[in-house]
Amino acid sequence: MAASRALLPSPQASASPASARRARVAAAVPSSLTLAALGARLRVRCAVLSSPAPVAPLESKPAHRISRSGSNGALRPKPAVLVAEKLSEAGLAVLRDFAAVECAYGMSPAELLAKVSQFDALIVRSGTKVTREVLEAGRGRLRVVGRAGVGIDNVDLQAATEVGCLVVNAPTANTVAAAEHGIALLASMARNVSQADAALKAGE
Repeated sequence: MAASRALLPSPQASASPASARRARVAAAVPSSLTLAALGARLRVRCAVLSSPAPVAPLESKPAHRISRSGSNGALRPKPAVLVAEKLSEAGLAVLRDFAAVECAYGMSPAELLAKVSQFDALIVRSGTKVTREVLEAGRGRLRVVGRAGVGIDNVDLQAATEVGCLVVNAPTANTVAAAEHGIALLASMARNVSQADAALKAGE
């Protein structure tokens, strides 16, 4: 009889898996730790994990300036920049901070060919044509052609690539002016400004 009772499963062994898990958790928690204290600890732990890491305040950095000092500390010679068309004084002032600037407005193609070999960079707008002849006349010294405007149709890009000359422009230079012009045309169409102008000039 005693042997038969020993073979019978104990009530603990026949408990459900959920009951067994609860029993293991209860055994792992010290008896002195109440449920409220355990919850408080968990809340504190979650708060620590979820709090963002402190972010150091951004330090104001001085504006980047182009340095003329070489790796050995010696000053490099200023690059020579030829400005072939009129620019604002503010733009020229920026250039003069780090370059030797010469302004030569209204040059003929022959004059440009004669001068370009003396400069490292050339700045144009839309009136000056930077042709293959101009780029080849740079004789390897001309490294940059800057177009003070949007398009670069007046620069021979193929020739510039062949001689290793970088071509840059200002693609957003006239964004505000183009938007203003578009609004002006819309207002003109809405108010028949061009028709009224023509009628007035015709004496109507």
